Amino acid sequence: MQLWLYFFLSLAIALAITPLVRFLAMRYSIYAYPNHRTVHQGAVPKWGGGSIVVAFVISALFLYWQSPQLIEKSLMLLSLLFGTIILFILGSFDDKYDLNCNLKLTVELIVALAVAVSGWRFETLLLPGFAELSLGYFSYPFTMLWIVGVINAVNMVDGLDGLASGIALVVALVCIGISAMFGNQLVIVISMLLAGAVLGFLRYNINPASIFMGDSGSLPLGFILALLSLHTATMAPGRVAIMVPLLLLGLPLTDTTLAIIRRLRRGIHPFHADREHIHHRLVRLGLSQPGAALFMVGLSLIFGILAFLLAQGMHTDFKFLGQLLP
Repeated sequence: MQLWLYFFLSLAIALAITPLVRFLAMRYSIYAYPNHRTVHQGAVPKWGGGSIVVAFVISALFLYWQSPQLIEKSLMLLSLLFGTIILFILGSFDDKYDLNCNLKLTVELIVALAVAVSGWRFETLLLPGFAELSLGYFSYPFTMLWIVGVINAVNMVDGLDGLASGIALVVALVCIGISAMFGNQLVIVISMLLAGAVLGFLRYNINPASIFMGDSGSLPLGFILALLSLHTATMAPGRVAIMVPLLLLGLPLTDTTLAIIRRLRRGIHPFHADREHIHHRLVRLGLSQPGAALFMVGLSLIFGILAFLLAQGMHTDFKFLGQLLP
């Protein structure tokens, strides 16, 4: 019951400060203007990531202050908050000044390395059929690739009102269910705080959106989702059922993989924006923007249910095997 109070705290903060963030974005002319790769009409304030990050960080710090017993791994929590703030700052500058993609990638890699050192990393991959793959020295680069990949996947899927925030809400809620099975308390706590912050922002981000999250939101949001999905199906320190995070983020990862392949085949930079993402294609097929966003969030929910069922099956099997072994 106490955790739900922190969920509502995060929700209330996001609901309260999003209008203020919108005012500040307008005050400093931080707008998303229509161009060849967007589908919205007119200039829309961005920098909405500020409301998500502020609500999430304040709630997490308040939780840590009031109930430190809920957070067993302080270093992991603090490294997550540190990375979230750094990527929010990076995204905020990008929203205003359109930073070079190589600079952003460099910062993302540094942040990914920092959290991997603090404990957020794959060490042994649990594969279907109870096979295990020990990563050894490849643990750090594999983890960094995962984190940076998810960050950019969430960034790329943020193309319709409420789409990225809707997918993030689904992933956070499914992470709560999976983590409850495996007893991953840290993920439960973080997921509930994130769900509250995203839901509060979503109130202003559904079509027609009065504010966009911008890179100030998509970068830290992708970062948090990467760490949550990594740790949600951890059966022992460093041992991760790899299919669970792959399914949880299956939709944005598929969209990003297709985008990179498409752009490389055309001889252009893999981060060069275009209007060939799945949501763009759905709109061209005749779906409205809200309809396309709702369809993709629903598809993400299906992926999430599959991830939950897979995790449940693995959890049951491991408990059964544990009873058989001496």
